[in-house]
Amino acid sequence: MNRSEYYDAQRSVIGSMLLDGKHVAGIVMHRSREEDYTGEYKTLFRACRELFQAGKPVDPVVVKDKAGPQYAPLLAELMEETPTAANVEVYLDLLVEQSKLLRIQSLAASAVNCISLEEVQKLVEQQQRILGDRPGVKIVGMEQGLLDFYDRQRRPANLVPWGLDKVDGTFRCEYGDFVVLGGYPSAGKTALSLQLAWTQAKDKRVGYFSLETHPDKIMDRTVTAVCGVDFGRIKEHSLQEEDWREIECRSTAMVGRKLEIIQAGGLSVVDIQALALAGRYDIIYIDYLQLIAPEDRRRSDVEQVTQISKDLHVMAQTTGITVCALSQLSRPQKGGEQEKAPGLHSLRQSGQIEQDADGVLLLYKEEPNNPRSRRCLKIAKNKDGEAGGIVYLVFDGAHQRFHASVVDKPVRREPEYKQTAFFDLPGSVKVPFEEGGEAS
Repeated sequence: MNRSEYYDAQRSVIGSMLLDGKHVAGIVMHRSREEDYTGEYKTLFRACRELFQAGKPVDPVVVKDKAGPQYAPLLAELMEETPTAANVEVYLDLLVEQSKLLRIQSLAASAVNCISLEEVQKLVEQQQRILGDRPGVKIVGMEQGLLDFYDRQRRPANLVPWGLDKVDGTFRCEYGDFVVLGGYPSAGKTALSLQLAWTQAKDKRVGYFSLETHPDKIMDRTVTAVCGVDFGRIKEHSLQEEDWREIECRSTAMVGRKLEIIQAGGLSVVDIQALALAGRYDIIYIDYLQLIAPEDRRRSDVEQVTQISKDLHVMAQTTGITVCALSQLSRPQKGGEQEKAPGLHSLRQSGQIEQDADGVLLLYKEEPNNPRSRRCLKIAKNKDGEAGGIVYLVFDGAHQRFHASVVDKPVRREPEYKQTAFFDLPGSVKVPFEEGGEAS
């Protein structure tokens, strides 16, 4: 680190406030913090901040009165050395950069004395927070905002593809949104999320963070879904000659997909963000939210999930990566003889999830006690569109796929189903509805 640059940046930022506190103080207070300053400059920053928060002018006379008369010579030096307050943004860029570098170097030096991996992990998490701290805020006036609007409208919309026409036409998510896919056990959250990830990975880089299932099992499901090979034979290692031919035929398409599976057991949000940025993913899936390692294990489960939800929302906003987190649902309520369909309130352990999410999809069985029941995919929250719509799906358990139902409304009897493949590969195997079953 160039300590001379860091020293000069502190002096220039404080000097800018002394020269033009009315216009500069707010910018400095937003973009820097007390820990960005050292020694006497930290004292002067603290004095300026207290004056700013109290609504008092930040000028040399008031700052001297607040900090003490002993700072009068230094204040005069700073005003004389700083050529203009107009360059405060440049001074702040340098200040924040050098401050982060100093703190990271300090943590790195501390790591030398660590005696356990747990201690090192805590230091790494602190480093990640420092690197991702205080994102820039963009302020747009009406004139510039209208020019940007014209420019955006001339370009094709850049929306997240889901692979289902009725979902894509209503559930319009942008990159940088936080989406939640909730479901009861065995409804098929993992299978559906893998299907969505596969569809998106045709053109986008997708990372699938599995906190519960080993990557080998994830890969088994992907192969059976993409190649149309019986899932039971894959699990039993009893593939037949025609199975191997089908897999070989699809292997080029599989290798070309921009989909990576990450074994993420025990990872925190900070860890996931670091890996997502390193992998340059456009979209990530997290299976599932309640299994993410909390920063503070002393908190209650509700407090932990609340913080994790907030952190995932901030991660999506600050990185521009679409975060799709799977979530367990609370036990279904009984309504007469039937179970009530889940809603936003069903997201397990924290109401914060429904507040933070830009969009929520809920997957559940139309007939809860029927293992061959159709699945309902409900758009429970839709920030940029209409919520409440339901897409009816059929689960093909033998091939771990979901298909669109030909009957797009609630039914009282077992309907006929259109076996339209969700996967975008030719030659998808069509199977009768009776081969459906439990999913995960």
